[in-house]
Amino acid sequence: MQNNPPSEQSSFSRRLFGKNAIVTAAMTILPPAALAETGAISVSVQHLGAKPEGLSDDDWSEVYARYSNLLRVYGSRLSTDEKRRLINILTTNQRMLVSIRSFEVQNGDPSACTLRLKV
Repeated sequence: MQNNPPSEQSSFSRRLFGKNAIVTAAMTILPPAALAETGAISVSVQHLGAKPEGLSDDDWSEVYARYSNLLRVYGSRLSTDEKRRLINILTTNQRMLVSIRSFEVQNGDPSACTLRLKV
């Protein structure tokens, strides 16, 4: 086995090879229209804006993930105003989820809402 200088070893890795192989396979398999659509979605997600006050990085990344999924599914049908409204709705919902997730619940705790039938 030949010892390569450190600069040659770090220029090529299995991770880089795998990434290049996936991109090449996707470009070969997917039609050009699908690639253009995917690029349009990623550009649109970048215009999500700055992180609002009161949301942690994890919460903001969850909003980002939900928004990018909605764009993936409905992106071609949404107008710019509808996309802005989606961002507002998702951030509002995430703020509500933060308050709900702050409660610690144990396995033995009874349900907050139970159905009680009077006979």
